[in-house]
Amino acid sequence: MTKGTIIYIGGFRFPDGNAAAKLALNYARIFTALDYRVVFVGADDDSDTSVNVRKRTVQDYDVWTFERAHNFRGRLRRFFGIQNILSVVSAYDDIKIIICYNFRSVPFLRVIAYCRKNGIKVISNTTEWYGKTGRNVVFDFFRNIDTILRMYVANRHVDGLIVTSSFLRDFYGSANVVVVPSLSESFSSKNAVEPKGNREKVHLVYAGNPFCGDRRIKERSIIKDRLDKIISYLYKVFIEGYDFQFHIYGVTREQYLRALPEDQYMLDALKGVYFHGFVKGDAVYSAILNADFTVLVRDVNRVTLAGFPTKIAESINLGIPVLTTKIGDMDKYVTENKTGFFFDTDDDDYNISVLRRVLAMDYDEIDAMKRYCRESTVFRGESWLPPFAEFFNKI
Repeated sequence: MTKGTIIYIGGFRFPDGNAAAKLALNYARIFTALDYRVVFVGADDDSDTSVNVRKRTVQDYDVWTFERAHNFRGRLRRFFGIQNILSVVSAYDDIKIIICYNFRSVPFLRVIAYCRKNGIKVISNTTEWYGKTGRNVVFDFFRNIDTILRMYVANRHVDGLIVTSSFLRDFYGSANVVVVPSLSESFSSKNAVEPKGNREKVHLVYAGNPFCGDRRIKERSIIKDRLDKIISYLYKVFIEGYDFQFHIYGVTREQYLRALPEDQYMLDALKGVYFHGFVKGDAVYSAILNADFTVLVRDVNRVTLAGFPTKIAESINLGIPVLTTKIGDMDKYVTENKTGFFFDTDDDDYNISVLRRVLAMDYDEIDAMKRYCRESTVFRGESWLPPFAEFFNKI
């Protein structure tokens, strides 16, 4: 006997097509442990255009998707309407909660109104405060309006919020808010990394999507993951004589240079930097397992303060320490000298000195950090059962 059904709505591409799907599955395991049944409504689907509604099972969860609209009228109806969502709701008779993950503001407000009329609790799962993409002026304009409505209006009319940062908890003040970072599955011992012993150079890895598209970027401050800064730091230490390998997943060399052509002189000079482009989840995990550190640099702004990067949780759960910027809640979950090292947000010289230190480490030191990562439970779902239980009790 369960406590009822949770309908979890968002742009999820299962099983591991995007970070949203990974986060939602990890949260769903906690909700299941708390005796709720979880049903997903995921991103629109291109895989079978002959079927308007598609239901499948992912890791024992019902997942509903809908045919992607291919004309303007259909897209407009999908952007503002909730009929597809209501068709899923009608398939279950014990719905207690609907959770909307970074959902579009207008349909979100309509879901809130529906829930009010039908005695269903509604929760906002907010992990992003979207900023400029540089993709298109019109796109950025309408996205900004949608973000304002979601963050300032819709989120203030829900029964509770699940957020990934103290920044958002403080923004919503006295509301019922639980702060839970992006979590990662508990990888089995056969996948967890074992000490590798000595090898010639330190291996670094970055896995992510640093650019929105691959058009030229004129304003670097809009880049969420500052891969360009990592490359510039490595260029500095390379010309000083340091040796390393840096593997980049999620973007090709050609895509990077289309976005930032002025960086070509560094890439031409650097040895040991390898671009692998987009690869599937298992290949990314293998790359992380073969590395010594995951690297992530971000600037401090509202976009980065609002969320928490899934790639940090995954790396530490895989037994690989991180080099990352000390922003937001990062120092609550990453332990300096044990599960990682911090870069400074405003001091490039200091950050280069951190890289020098890391590249000079011996493997006894690195292996000790890997062991500490393997023992850490901070990003595992079982550690977050009590906060979620308390949160649901207040709904």
